[in-house]
Amino acid sequence: MGFKARRMTHPLSNLLAIVATIGLAVCLAVDLRRSFYRILSGRTMVLLSVFIWYLFEALRVPAQLSERNTQAEYDMGLFEVALSVAVFLVAYHFGHVQLFAPLARRLPMFEQPRVVWLLVLGGITIGIGSLMLYTGFDVMELFEGLTGMRRRWTGSLQRGRYGSWSTILYELQMFLAAVAPLAVALVFMKRAPVSQRCVAGLFVTWMFLRSFWSGTRGTLIPILLSLTAAIFWNAGPRLRRTLVVAGLPLVAVVGYFWSAAVVMSRHDGRLDLSAVEKTEYVGFEMFRELLFVSRVTRKGELPLEWGMTYFTQLVNPIPRALWPAKPVSDAGMILARAYGIVDKYGEPTMTNSPGFLGEAYLNFGFIGLLFVPAAAGVVVRAWDDVFPMATRSLPAFLIYAAGLATIFASGRSFNFGNYYGLLALFFLMVVIEKSGIATPLRPVYPPPPRPMRPAPHPAGRGPA
Repeated sequence: MGFKARRMTHPLSNLLAIVATIGLAVCLAVDLRRSFYRILSGRTMVLLSVFIWYLFEALRVPAQLSERNTQAEYDMGLFEVALSVAVFLVAYHFGHVQLFAPLARRLPMFEQPRVVWLLVLGGITIGIGSLMLYTGFDVMELFEGLTGMRRRWTGSLQRGRYGSWSTILYELQMFLAAVAPLAVALVFMKRAPVSQRCVAGLFVTWMFLRSFWSGTRGTLIPILLSLTAAIFWNAGPRLRRTLVVAGLPLVAVVGYFWSAAVVMSRHDGRLDLSAVEKTEYVGFEMFRELLFVSRVTRKGELPLEWGMTYFTQLVNPIPRALWPAKPVSDAGMILARAYGIVDKYGEPTMTNSPGFLGEAYLNFGFIGLLFVPAAAGVVVRAWDDVFPMATRSLPAFLIYAAGLATIFASGRSFNFGNYYGLLALFFLMVVIEKSGIATPLRPVYPPPPRPMRPAPHPAGRGPA
């Protein structure tokens, strides 16, 4: 009876969504049959993100999806998702470019606890120092920003935009995110001094609480995945399998309800779990955004951006004082205007993420669903090539895991800012190397008690 009532409320047929989900599950099953450790690959993260951000909503067929879209539009959206996945997989397996080779060559330096400590200390110093300068040493503003103690989950220490002089200082927070995985690793490194492990533990706790209470889901995912990866590293084979088999469904469920709570509570700055039942939009609805973008662009109601939103993200750190005519094309604001989420002056009252595929369509139309996923396939494959070197030490493995978190989150909202942390870490590694403190090509300490070297390469080639 309940099923019939649901079908009457949601008349769209989700048959194609079921077929697409089965196809995705087959791809994952083939990977796991070849090797259990292939779950630790960017390829797997992309497939999981497609299900979480797109197919999950298509399977549920919520009321808003049926009210705003026809069956033909719904089916076309599923075709676009399936086509993008196919293009990604082809590019992943046939496009091989060593984009991250300079980083991979330096990963052995992480086997030295002293180097890990210096990197963590340097990242904390730069990050906290930049916030102090950014706030003009305003103690109250600094305290509220650091702790997330604001009535509304936005503010000067939350999100920079368009590259003013102060944004340069703001963006230096990326050093905090850059060394967070290393701080987690330091906590678990028994060879490190207790004092260093305590400082690292306090830093990780603060980063977690700040992200949690400020409602910043993007920075929370890498921290949680780093903690999980550290537990995974120190676990035996049986516990590792249990963590994957039981952990993935649990994370999906908890993440869904946490995201709903953040959406409902961010205007009050107070987490209210009881409000989850009252919301339909929880931030997982990238499928409806793809349908909306493709519909309005095909009808000519929304012009294509031709790469301007990507370019705007790329040049965001450049101060506007140096480039007054710098573009301000922002995909979130463009979509908000298209939806009519604006004030009386026509300015957006919130941003609305179009998702990875939605932004590709917004910029280049249907053809964007071909070459943007193809570019993603090349980049993700390049990151998976880091895996063999990442299995040599816990810190290197956590850096690799943090990259997987970024890949997963990019399915919802691609932003070059998500990669600032990796650039900041690489900068610190080069400084440490040039200073002579570490010899990156010759590990000093023996491998950990449970090395992951027997694990095959995620792409199926090369030693582990």
